[in-house]
Amino acid sequence: MKFYETLYILNPNLDDDIITKNMNEISSELGKTNSKIINHYVWGKKRLAYHIDKQKYGSYILMQYEGGDQNSMVDFDTWMKLNNTVLRHMTVCLNSKPEIYVEQVKDESLTKENSENKDDLAAASEEAVASEETAADEEAAASEEETVSEEETASEEAAASEEETASEEETASEEKEVE
Repeated sequence: MKFYETLYILNPNLDDDIITKNMNEISSELGKTNSKIINHYVWGKKRLAYHIDKQKYGSYILMQYEGGDQNSMVDFDTWMKLNNTVLRHMTVCLNSKPEIYVEQVKDESLTKENSENKDDLAAASEEAVASEETAADEEAAASEEETVSEEETASEEAAASEEETASEEETASEEKEVE
């Protein structure tokens, strides 16, 4: 038995429901060729190498199947070319049977635990930020006090030196008067 893989690109603006509908339609058309579908899943929206029908992106869908009637496969290929929702498609023959694709679904309990952990982490980070801000405010206040005390000390020293200078001048002027 031969195994095939068809990769086709749909318009990226289609909703998920419409994409699922198109996938079912393509699967039923492939079923007419007596082929057995092994995998059929959405690969994702990706950027195209070049514009196709004025589109930069496309929804890539991968379908792997066991080949059926070879004469009907030509009809399926023609049908895919004429399908307006399919921008491009390509079918290749595989050397071996493909492995069954298992979509990785996140377990709801894990998701809830992760969200709780995220909430805890967010609260802890908010507390850390608040404590850092408080520490920064305290440091800023302390540095302001130091600056103020330094300024006061400097102004006191300046006033004392001015007084000394003034008293020295008075003493000098008194000595001159005495002479």
